[in-house]
Amino acid sequence: MDSGPDSPGARPRDRVYAEIQDDGLRLAAGLVRLMHAVATVFRLNPSDFQAYLLLRIEGPMTPGEIAQCLRLATGSVTALLDRLEARGLVTRDRHPDDRRKVIVRPAELAAADPRSGFPEGMRTTMIALHDRYSDDELAVIADWLRRTTRTLHELAAGNGG
Repeated sequence: MDSGPDSPGARPRDRVYAEIQDDGLRLAAGLVRLMHAVATVFRLNPSDFQAYLLLRIEGPMTPGEIAQCLRLATGSVTALLDRLEARGLVTRDRHPDDRRKVIVRPAELAAADPRSGFPEGMRTTMIALHDRYSDDELAVIADWLRRTTRTLHELAAGNGG
């Protein structure tokens, strides 16, 4: 007897959860493709763009923290930061608490590459998608995204299932 999520006896929640899993994988693949496309617009390789985006989202970090977050060797991060710094996208300064360390900061947008924002039309397209939902539905989506992001960070750090 078939007891999978698509079987006739499957509970509706099981079917929906299976859809969420499948669509979540599609979303992940779509985000990877989008990030590669945006990296191309920036004229950056995907790893450089990931590091730049990480700094824009998380704020200043040490090269070791960047290496840990992106699962890169520290030598690779040094070369990556050299490329980003040459483009004016990051700055490196002495760490305020430990002069032996370096802190990497994303450059101020005005000082960065003039194309440092996301491609034209991306924000408009996403707003049009969001306009299809009520404020209450958007609040649920925002909550789900926050919780999912926190869970993914925990899983990536090895703190989850």
